[in-house]
Amino acid sequence: MSETRKQEATGWRGVTQERIEELAAYYDQTDTVDLEGEEVDPGVVDIPTEMEQVSIRLPREDLDLLKRRAERAGVGYTTMIRMIVRAHLDNPLTY
Repeated sequence: MSETRKQEATGWRGVTQERIEELAAYYDQTDTVDLEGEEVDPGVVDIPTEMEQVSIRLPREDLDLLKRRAERAGVGYTTMIRMIVRAHLDNPLTY
């Protein structure tokens, strides 16, 4: 997947895929509960105000498949989730 296509799919125009992966890695390794009430270095974490943290439950098999597909695409699995959501919002399913 091209860098431009990744940025379009995630809705992150102007933010590089490298920066997204850097932030994803930071949050994959950081328990945000530990950050509560602490000042965070804006050079490390500069999440746009539009971003909202969510938690979802997925069947283990789905998560494993998602991680494998993300690895093949060269992105983190949380980035892949954002890409899927963005693609759906841009082209919603018809029922």
